[in-house]
Amino acid sequence: MITDSVPLPIEFLPCDSQGTIVEMCGRPCQVQRLEELGIRQGCKVRMVCRGEPCLICIEGRRISLRLGDSADIFVVPTVE
Repeated sequence: MITDSVPLPIEFLPCDSQGTIVEMCGRPCQVQRLEELGIRQGCKVRMVCRGEPCLICIEGRRISLRLGDSADIFVVPTVE
């Protein structure tokens, strides 16, 4: 179930919490690369470890992300 909360940058998602990706913005080549990795709008994501890079889990796969200024991913936290 998704809450009515405001989307927040993925790096602010607390460890071991889940969210749904609602928006991705940045340079087109970076957004396309994220989509090729399976990171796209509507996906459920779990924050495994915050930081730079952060470690997320999508569909059972762990992915290390170092976004910097190239792209932003916004999520809405989910209530379990």
